[in-house]
Amino acid sequence: MMVVRLSPQVYRLLGVAAFALFLGVIFSRAELALMAVPSLLAIFVGLAIDTVPTYQLTHEVSSQQLFEDDLLRVTTTIVARSAVPCIEVLEALPSSVELVSNSHHKAFSLRRGETVQWTYVLRAARRSEFTLGRLHVRLHGRSGLLIRETQHFAPKPCAIYPQLIPLRRAVRPPYTQVYAGNYVSSALGDGLEFGNIRLFAPGDRTKHINWRASLRQHKLYVNEYQLERNADVILMLDTLASVGSSMHNTLDLSVRAAASLAWAYIRRKDRVGLIEYGGAFRWLKPGVGRAHFQAILDHLLEANVIFSYVAKDLALVPKRILPPRALIVALSPLVDDRFVKALQDLVVRGFPVVLLAISPVDVTRAVLAPSLPTDITCRLWALERVVQLQELRQQGIVVLEWHPDELLELVLSGMPQRRRIRRVAP
Repeated sequence: MMVVRLSPQVYRLLGVAAFALFLGVIFSRAELALMAVPSLLAIFVGLAIDTVPTYQLTHEVSSQQLFEDDLLRVTTTIVARSAVPCIEVLEALPSSVELVSNSHHKAFSLRRGETVQWTYVLRAARRSEFTLGRLHVRLHGRSGLLIRETQHFAPKPCAIYPQLIPLRRAVRPPYTQVYAGNYVSSALGDGLEFGNIRLFAPGDRTKHINWRASLRQHKLYVNEYQLERNADVILMLDTLASVGSSMHNTLDLSVRAAASLAWAYIRRKDRVGLIEYGGAFRWLKPGVGRAHFQAILDHLLEANVIFSYVAKDLALVPKRILPPRALIVALSPLVDDRFVKALQDLVVRGFPVVLLAISPVDVTRAVLAPSLPTDITCRLWALERVVQLQELRQQGIVVLEWHPDELLELVLSGMPQRRRIRRVAP
């Protein structure tokens, strides 16, 4: 829909004409009144010769799926079907992106058949979902007396996913499952790593015969190998509370760590699930593959703090979502005691629990202006967290504290890794 309105130039000409007529009436001078004629004539002629310019506008984006800190190129093309004296184009930008180069507001004067194109670059600042392509267009007529405003809507839904932190290693699960993976289990079968030697039995493959041992013992012996299995990993995200600002907070740090861990485990053929423990209790069934990783990213994209007085019970989670002996990797700033009680419940039920505690103290220092009260408060808070984390370790929870200025991989490497892991089933 096009809205047509008079430009400020019209009101200035009308003001001049009205002033001339006023003087002519006051002083009874016809020549003063005739001074209004040029202004009125300019308005009449300007409105008569004004025509609606025709043009074609296209809008393109370089990608509709990005990760944090990625660059997005937005290109707008205008093709003039007729002469366009002046056209202004403006695209409103969401708060989750930052303008890096050029401008999202431009004005052009085009001849008939002329084409103009401009590109500006945006940086994905934080995870969000938004839509680009709503362009506000303002057209100025030949005389400059009429202004036409309209909108062009070519929706380009975009998603900014949490940034993936490179991880060469992650916390190793203590138990394996029944599917093929990258972990060496104690079960014997067709694997790659040597496990044992035993006497030949009917049905054994000849390629497994250990000829050196057979010649020494004058009996046929075969080699047995340990199977490579996968594991179940459940990422448990604390969405009860968040500390920090909209651009830097503990929830965004937890989401980035969860996405990075999910990709690290899925690359190793592990089944990865997700539980959002907060006001909105959501979960995702464990799965493998790139499609499942995309589903995890979609869930993390919508993760947000929803306040609730109701404490969630993990007993409501179906068994297929929380498989027996699955490794629980919890990510939390430990601000709400209800999340701590949920971890204690998992330990009592026999789940191995690893807690990645994101330090809210460092985030608070980063978002607040330096001052003596802030420094004293953060120091006392840090001392309380030391006691809290020590109590959790005594309860059987493996606690890894992550300060945002540290590399996540270094924090994860601080946990001792077992060479052999137990199995659930051969």
